[in-house]
Amino acid sequence: MKAGNVREKYDMVCSGLDELLKKHGYERQGLYYRAVEPNNDTIVLFCHFGVECVMLSHLLNISPMLLWHGFCAAPSSITSIYTEERRKGIASFRVSEFGSTAHLYAAGEEPSFAARFCECYDNPDERHD
Repeated sequence: MKAGNVREKYDMVCSGLDELLKKHGYERQGLYYRAVEPNNDTIVLFCHFGVECVMLSHLLNISPMLLWHGFCAAPSSITSIYTEERRKGIASFRVSEFGSTAHLYAAGEEPSFAARFCECYDNPDERHD
């Protein structure tokens, strides 16, 4: 992790995300966001799984390691997040779907196995560590 400058890259992604959210009325303050100009804007981002996990970890205040090692989002999957302003002026982020491939099934497409590792080690055609 240290050799790969992960912390530096993590901070870069989080900083960029906070800049984007600020333009939409949400300013980071410690572990939460101030709803300076609350709205119903929809923001669409396209990225790879690793960056997705960084952004989710920042928004949810959890370690990205939990997401990187315990979750899987296939290529072209959809993750939906929304804000909740349960208390005036304080916005929280919530994930309503993670890694959904329902749109692929609806179009008759099989989701990619690319994001996964073998289910059983003896499966020769599936990706190993």
